[in-house]
Amino acid sequence: MTKIEFPISTRPLILASTSPRRKQWLESLSIPFEVLAPDIDETPEAEESPEDLVLRLAKGKAAVIAMDHPGRWVLAADTTVAVDHHTLNKPVDVEDAVRMLMLIQGRRHEVHTGTCLQRDADIHAFVDTAEVFLRPLTEAQARWYVATGEPMDKAGSYAAQGIAALFIERIEGSFATVMGLPVERLGALMQELGLLEGWLGLPKA
Repeated sequence: MTKIEFPISTRPLILASTSPRRKQWLESLSIPFEVLAPDIDETPEAEESPEDLVLRLAKGKAAVIAMDHPGRWVLAADTTVAVDHHTLNKPVDVEDAVRMLMLIQGRRHEVHTGTCLQRDADIHAFVDTAEVFLRPLTEAQARWYVATGEPMDKAGSYAAQGIAALFIERIEGSFATVMGLPVERLGALMQELGLLEGWLGLPKA
């Protein structure tokens, strides 16, 4: 098979993430991309807000990959769940997953996704937030869900696109943001930068 060579302006996007959900979104949009996993410390800083956390991590991930790939566009994102003063990242074990679910069940919480698109010193970053309302759950129901294994690598211990959809009352904001990539705002940014014209042949507005 002949390897396709792209000019520098239309070379495939580098996705600085191994998230299957983010890969699925780019595939569904037909955007050419390759995956490179960034290696950064994701430990929250003291008194750091959920919005500041996801923005800092998204920018950090993009910067690490962009540094080694000059001239290439790099996309990175990070997602967290917040309720009251709690920031809920990925659970560390089964009990932590159950704890998170019992904390957010029957109430509203926020999902924040920080996104960064970078090429060299050209950096575009933003945070998008959606509100998710979960129906009330018993602890037995939460443990049943955790036993499926689905929550164990998800911020907030649930996957809105999976089994957890059974527990969601409604979402206010972007469903894509809840899944980990705010494609509506990202698509608008890519079109503004002329990237969709190069990658997809989409005419400029």
